[in-house]
Amino acid sequence: MSENEILGSVSEDSVSPAAENDEELTGFDKILDENPQGYDKDAAKAFYDYQPTWWDDNTDEFWDGFEDSYQGEFDSDADFARELAEDLGEIPPELPWPIRCIDWEQAASELMYDYFEQDGYYFRNL
Repeated sequence: MSENEILGSVSEDSVSPAAENDEELTGFDKILDENPQGYDKDAAKAFYDYQPTWWDDNTDEFWDGFEDSYQGEFDSDADFARELAEDLGEIPPELPWPIRCIDWEQAASELMYDYFEQDGYYFRNL
């Protein structure tokens, strides 16, 4: 996953409301306030929501984990499995039909032991 794919657009939406009001930040607002690369807020929130107690406001650990784990946004497990296989070069384009006809639902089922999905965002288990 390239840096451009994990970076979201940095906008006013990337700044938490609590930060604008100089309130004491906690939980995800604190983590988002220290977003070092301007990562996509919705993807970061999905990662946080999967297990918020893991982070205990440790922003450095959160962002390191996010960067190591984030795979992208996909419509389904099957779409994720297909794109991952293609990105890894596991599906050579010169394969003839029917060899390239893959049951992506089954492939995704096996693949998801090592990954998790939250709100359409996919992450590698750490």
